[in-house]
Amino acid sequence: MQTTRLICAVFLWIGSILFLGKLGICQALAYKSTAAGIELTDSDLFSTRGWSSQQVRVLGFRLGMTWPEVQEHVRARHLDLIGEGVPGKEAACAGQGWCQVCEAQFQCGGLALDFGMSREIIEMSISKVPEDAAKKARHNAIQRRFKGITRDFFVQYSKDLRLKVLGPESSHESFGALGIEYRYRELGLVIEISPCPSHPVESPCSDLELKFVPPSPVPQVSR
Repeated sequence: MQTTRLICAVFLWIGSILFLGKLGICQALAYKSTAAGIELTDSDLFSTRGWSSQQVRVLGFRLGMTWPEVQEHVRARHLDLIGEGVPGKEAACAGQGWCQVCEAQFQCGGLALDFGMSREIIEMSISKVPEDAAKKARHNAIQRRFKGITRDFFVQYSKDLRLKVLGPESSHESFGALGIEYRYRELGLVIEISPCPSHPVESPCSDLELKFVPPSPVPQVSR
C-alpha cells in the first residue's frame, strides 16, 4: 500500500511540474500592452483615446523596428517570416520588401510587414480572413484575437462603424469596382476596402485591410 501511494505521489509531482511548465510557456508567449505600446491581441486599440500608429504593437512588432531587432524577436517568440513569391515557393524574408508573419510553419494569420531601405519596418498590414475561408485559415486569423471594437471592425465593418470609431478620413481614393482607400494621416492608418458581389463597397462581407504607417500632419487648406 505504501509503495502504491509513493508511486501515485511521484506521478502527481511529475504532472504538476509538466502543467506548471506549460503554463509558464503560455505566459511567456503572451503579448502584453505596455506604457509605450498598445498590443492589439491584448488591448482594444479603437477604444483607446489619442492613439497613433507609433504606439501600435501586433504580436510584438512595431513601426521602426530594425532588422536585427526583428530577427531577435522572431527567435524569442518562435515565429516564422515568409518573403514574397508564389505560394509554396516564397523567398526567405531578409528584411527587404514585404514579409508575412506566421506563428507556426505556413500558419499565417493575416499580418504582414513591409521593410524600408534601411531594413526597418515602415508598414504593418492586417488583412481580414473572410468567413468563407478554409477552416484552418479562419482558425489562424489574427483578427480572432483582437478585442472589443477593434475586433468588431473586422467582423461587422460598415461605413457607419468606420465613421463612428475613427471619424471622417483625411483623404480617400476610389479605385472604381476594385474598391476604395481611406487615409487617416494623423493616426498613421490606411484602410483598404474591396467590395463583395451585390453589396455596397463598405459592408461586413467586404475585404478589409488595415495598414499602420508613420503618422503625418494633415495638410492645411490655404484660404
